[in-house]
Amino acid sequence: MTLLMAAGFALNAHAQLAPEAVKESTDPAKAAAVEREAREIRARAATQPQGSADIVRGQTDGGIAFMSGGNSVDHRVAMHAERERYSLWVATVAKPSGAYLAEARLSIVNLKDKTVVLQRTMEGPWLLASLAPGRYEVSATYRAEGSGQDETLTQRVNIAKSGQRQVIMRFSSPAQVSSEMNSPFKGNPFAKPAAPHK
Repeated sequence: MTLLMAAGFALNAHAQLAPEAVKESTDPAKAAAVEREAREIRARAATQPQGSADIVRGQTDGGIAFMSGGNSVDHRVAMHAERERYSLWVATVAKPSGAYLAEARLSIVNLKDKTVVLQRTMEGPWLLASLAPGRYEVSATYRAEGSGQDETLTQRVNIAKSGQRQVIMRFSSPAQVSSEMNSPFKGNPFAKPAAPHK
């Protein structure tokens, strides 16, 4: 396997190497190092269960900080603890059950200049974003299990200089609430989590 092919596997496995870091070489030691790194990346990816992404924290090219995730109770408790850093909190749930839904495609548009300020597939049922004060359109698209078509929901929100705006997107979905999902938020996605019983 050439160094370039091994580097390509490493990039495809987890997109951890910057393209400028990949250089052609005939040095066997360098090739072995790249192959070793590719194996490590594939091994780490294999240990991550599908649909249980960690909390993702990032920043858009326009400088908007965001946090996305919430697939487990622990993740939701951690995100709830950091909520005050963000001016918008979006939750995606099933209608009528209220079950949390992950992987909705979210788009947020600044209505002042019609620019898309954030666009991503949510890693879990929650996404928090630090939007500047203003008026925004929040759209989320989701395809329920067994459905042949996408459903898109849109809400307009005003973001004030202080405080937080909360938006719940309720998609038609047969998803049911599990006992794990009810605790510790008691069915309210924005509620303060109850203290665990000892």
